[in-house]
Amino acid sequence: MCAAHDEIDQIHESEQKARERIEDAEKRARAIREEADKEAKALIAKAEHDAKKKASEMLSDIESKKGKIESEIFENTDNKIENMQKSAKKKQEQAGKTVYSLIVGEA
Repeated sequence: MCAAHDEIDQIHESEQKARERIEDAEKRARAIREEADKEAKALIAKAEHDAKKKASEMLSDIESKKGKIESEIFENTDNKIENMQKSAKKKQEQAGKTVYSLIVGEA
């Protein structure tokens, strides 16, 4: 009977060791999972930060290009207005000369 008790004690010890190993494995798995979650959150936060920074840079670039285009358009418009005013002034002077000639009777 002693042998049977010894075998039962060995089985209990084996079961206890197995439970302890399972608990240790579960603790390690939990720690690994928590660390993976931390790393994932850090990666997501960095990705969000990088995306916001890139979007800000793109918006700044777009605003810069918009300002340049608007400046060019205003400059071209100002040049056209100036040319039209010069042309109108020449035509006005020509018309004035023509009217003067007609009044004086030179025509």
